[in-house]
Formats: sequence, structure tokens, C-alpha cells
Amino acid sequence: MAASEPKYMCIKKCLTRRIAEGTIDHQVPSENQLARQYRVSRMTARKALDKLLHEGRVERIPGKGTFVKKRQLNPTYFHVHAFSEHARRLGVQTHSQVIRSGIETLPAALAEKLPGRQAVCLERVHWLDEQPVCCEIRYLRADWCAPLLDEDLENESVHHLIAGKLNLPITRVWQRLEAVGLPAAVAVHLNIDAGTPAFCMKQVLYSDDEPVSYVDYFLRSDVYAFEDRFEPGKLSTAGWGGDGSLSLDRPDR
Repeated sequence: MAASEPKYMCIKKCLTRRIAEGTIDHQVPSENQLARQYRVSRMTARKALDKLLHEGRVERIPGKGTFVKKRQLNPTYFHVHAFSEHARRLGVQTHSQVIRSGIETLPAALAEKLPGRQAVCLERVHWLDEQPVCCEIRYLRADWCAPLLDEDLENESVHHLIAGKLNLPITRVWQRLEAVGLPAAVAVHLNIDAGTPAFCMKQVLYSDDEPVSYVDYFLRSDVYAFEDRFEPGKLSTAGWGGDGSLSLDRPDR
């Protein structure tokens, strides 16, 4: 924590970031837990939680604790439909190519997303006709998902395998859409220059509130487009939202 900033503000900023990232998406750590984690007094921890409460980011439920406050937006801000579903609508051929798969050390940046030190890593490139349009970099918890390495990962849906083969129903999904410049390691698989503007869809799959999979989908912006449909007179007063989707367009070339 920065010495020039009050400790409670440092804690508040850390909690705000974790809420925005989705690593805290239900119950917030208690005053005692925060005091132990950050080595501060309970009064300092309480002050950090009070700031979040004042900003409307959390709510207190007597006898239960402090919880992330759900934003009062329309239930679906956007959907990302299956790649194969869009392809069928367009009448084009698709296939996937496995670039790498195996058990690897979980990157430190994902330590808050998945439990354990080891993870199943799966990197695939998805093709539309003869054009690579999406690079998928996925990590799955090794203690549950190692058997997936024996499956046909070039032709099977990982989501279907998790639910069907592993008997882990997907009960919740967190996702975030960002605009990025393509990393060189991804751009080479999509046959375009590093730094080219693209979409990155980050997604965490949960089964009974336990994280199962984290994935980054890097999507070519000349093929994918964001769409939204809504009625202005029915917008929520707390913000706007609609029945949106990230759609797959057939390229002209």
C-alpha cells in the first residue's frame, strides 16, 4: 500500500478493482478478514467498507455481511452466441485447430480466477471458411478438467464437454468485452499484424459458484461486430442496456 495514501483508501481501491474484475462478485470479505489480510485495525477496514457503501458499490445485510450491489440494468447487456451458431446462419464452413494443450502452471495473473497451481491449458484457433477469425486461450482447473485432454478438442465444444462429460453444469458466467491491440503471439495465428485493433472477450465459467474455466477470446474486429437493440422509452433509469450481441459477419474477402 502506498505510504502517502490513507490505508483505508488503498483497501477501498483494491476492493473496487476486484469487484470490477469480477473476482469479488458476491460477498465482500468481512472487517476481520480485511484487517488480517492488510494488517490494519478493524476500524480501518470498516472505513474502507463504509466508502464502498457510500459509493453504492456494496450493501450490508444484517446478520449476513456485506455484498456486492447488483447494478440495476436490464438483465442482459449483451450476449455472445456460439461461433458455430453464427456460422450456420451464414452458411459457411468452420473448423478449429488446437495450437497447444496440456497441464501447465497457472499464470500468476489468474490466481484469483481459478484455484490451484496447475491448470489445463488449451489454445485453439477458430476458422471461418479459410480465414482464421478467433484465437482462444483457455485455462481450466486441473483437478476437475484433466480428462478433457483425452477428448477431440478440435471438433467438440468445451462448454458441452464440461457439462456433458464432466457432469459440471454451467450455472453462472462472468464476461467482459475489451478493445485491445493484438499481442504478437496471437496475431501470428490470425495472419494479421501485431497491434491490430481487436476485441478480447474475457470469460469465467462457474458450476455451483465454483470457477471451472477462464478464457480469453481474441476476435478479429473486421469479422466481429457489437450490436444492441433496445427501446429508448424502456431504458432503466440506472443506466442503459439492451438485448445486445457480439455478432459474426461474413467477410467480403
